[in-house]
Amino acid sequence: MSHPVVVNPSRIPPLQRLWTLVKAEPRALGRGVFFQFWQTASYIPFYAAVAFFIDKVLNNAALTLPEKLKWTGVYALANLLLWPVHGWFTVMAFAETQRLVRSTVARLRRLVVDQLQRMSMSYFTRKGAGALSNQMTVDLNRVETFLALMVNQITTAVLIGAGTLVYLLLKNPALAALACLAAPIQILLLRIMGGRVKRASASLQQSGEVFSARIVEFIAGMRLTKSFGNEIIAAEQLSRDIEDLKQRGYEASILLRWLSMGVQFIWEYTSALLWCVGGALYLHGRISLGDLVAFMGLIGFVRQGMMSFFNAYESWSQARPGMEAIVELLDSDELEGFQTVQSDVEVRGAITIKDVEFRYPRAESKPVLQDINLEIPAGQRIGLVGETGAGKSTLLELIMGFYQPARGEIRYDGRLLSEIGLRQLRRHIAILSQDAFIWNATVLENIRYGRPGATDAEVREAAAKAQADAFVCALPEGYQTVCGERGSKLSGGQRQRIALARVFLRNPRIVVLDEPTSALDVETEARLLEDLDQLCAGRTTFIVAHRLSTLRDVDRVLVFSQGRIVEDGPPSELLGRAGGHFRRLHELQDVRAAT
Repeated sequence: MSHPVVVNPSRIPPLQRLWTLVKAEPRALGRGVFFQFWQTASYIPFYAAVAFFIDKVLNNAALTLPEKLKWTGVYALANLLLWPVHGWFTVMAFAETQRLVRSTVARLRRLVVDQLQRMSMSYFTRKGAGALSNQMTVDLNRVETFLALMVNQITTAVLIGAGTLVYLLLKNPALAALACLAAPIQILLLRIMGGRVKRASASLQQSGEVFSARIVEFIAGMRLTKSFGNEIIAAEQLSRDIEDLKQRGYEASILLRWLSMGVQFIWEYTSALLWCVGGALYLHGRISLGDLVAFMGLIGFVRQGMMSFFNAYESWSQARPGMEAIVELLDSDELEGFQTVQSDVEVRGAITIKDVEFRYPRAESKPVLQDINLEIPAGQRIGLVGETGAGKSTLLELIMGFYQPARGEIRYDGRLLSEIGLRQLRRHIAILSQDAFIWNATVLENIRYGRPGATDAEVREAAAKAQADAFVCALPEGYQTVCGERGSKLSGGQRQRIALARVFLRNPRIVVLDEPTSALDVETEARLLEDLDQLCAGRTTFIVAHRLSTLRDVDRVLVFSQGRIVEDGPPSELLGRAGGHFRRLHELQDVRAAT
């Protein structure tokens, strides 16, 4: 579900933030303005010379026909010589403004990406992949369109319009002042309809985010949809979102078109009035025919400048909700605490958890974890069991620093996270989960992700430890085989092997195994458990498992129930407790296995 954009009034407004990014490219901005000025200066003489040509050449009774033909040739030659100059300035102005626009948008994209990597996991949970991908694509494309219009068309139109207006005020102040009457009426119209346009654009933005989220789910769940034969249901869900997006887009477009027509009507009436007044002045001998034709030709540049403002307003109406969402992201305080630590700290893996309580940010429910107290020596292997939602994965997320406790503290080798720093802590942690994430890259790159600076030989050594080298070498291109999106070209067991090789390469002090074998068959699980034994030797290891066979060699088991640890001890001891939770779980699995 989409969340409405909430903009803190104390923040820098989105348009001002965009201008700050534009100013960060002073050389490109300066060159763009320079060439746009000369583009303007080389354009006005074309129309200004029309008055000279009509009054001083065509309608000049003192000139003979040969003289008129001679001056006509001079006029044509002057145009031919001026056009290449104007064309060069135009292309250079466009090139510089394009450089400015693309550099600005690239900087904005980098800011968004950098900020996303600093955000806490709760932010991603709240926003969802659809809304975030919508910001990175649709929203930024609209911002780029608006920016290109502003620095290219608007600047040129304003310079030409302003220069032309000054010229017209000098030639005929009365007609020029009359032409300016359209501006305040158009501005008033924009103010009257601005609120409705803004609301319609925001509604369209939210509908787009909902549709993007649905598309992400639709593609990710395609296998499940096809396996259940629910293509019609999935299509109907998407159809409702498509219809909503269509309707909101239609309403926003029609509203903008009515606004455009209103602005255009005002100018058309003003033009008709100018022709009437100018014609009356010509008939009374107060303006020459050449000046009238040139004036009405040049007034088109003033109109172009004013219409460019409306085009910019229309473009900004579409880009503004997205830019507000981007500003909200850039100014968000939902950040991970990447403390800057001056010295390296050796993390051995001993963990102390004292009086920890946790509830998810912005959640009003009861705490997910309560009164958690643990003393975990370095190198101990710990199993975590309990019903779904009991708090097992949440505790691991706290240990990995994805969230901070609402109360209590977690120490690593006696140090708080603020003393170690998140980045330094995570260099010593690796996770292997049920759904091993594989990038759409080569096998080599996927394994090397565990330690980006590793050599090819070190990657192959890690693959051998994970018993992945043999099947990787059998792939069509060996280690250069592209795995496909989320590893779609590999089997589930192969994905887990590559993920395990990644962990071996990382060589962490703390290992988190979150249901690593639950999606595998019994034979594959047995082979993987042997490799996991080798991986976990001498490392602090947390194993979340519903298959209790995965916990066969753990030193200790933590049994969770409703956010609390209700049992803690060696597996053999817990199995000997009559009526205990762990024993009951074992008995249930034994019954299922026998059945």
